[in-house]
Amino acid sequence: MQLTSAALFIAIALVIFGISYYYFTTRHKERMTILEKGLPPDYFKRNLTVLPFLLMLGIISIGIAMGLLTGALLNALPIPGVSDDLRFVFSIFLCLGISLLVGYNVLKSHSRKP
Repeated sequence: MQLTSAALFIAIALVIFGISYYYFTTRHKERMTILEKGLPPDYFKRNLTVLPFLLMLGIISIGIAMGLLTGALLNALPIPGVSDDLRFVFSIFLCLGISLLVGYNVLKSHSRKP
């Protein structure tokens, strides 16, 4: 048991090292190639912002909460032939899809503004 866990730990460490080594060497080669072509060194500095991600995450969370609430309300109604689980799954996916459409439209209108 202990030998198996040690081997698993070593294997996971080697996988992480291999992926990070490949990532950093490939990134270095790409940057050297771009610099050889004459682009400025500040070309690699990105303006990363997490605000659109947080906005989309918030809209999706609201959609899931609305789906759970709608499922609970549908569960209280006596609808013959439809199981309770199906009502919850249907309402969650329906509200999640609506929230994804709303999030897409919000981000699209946000990206148009200068």
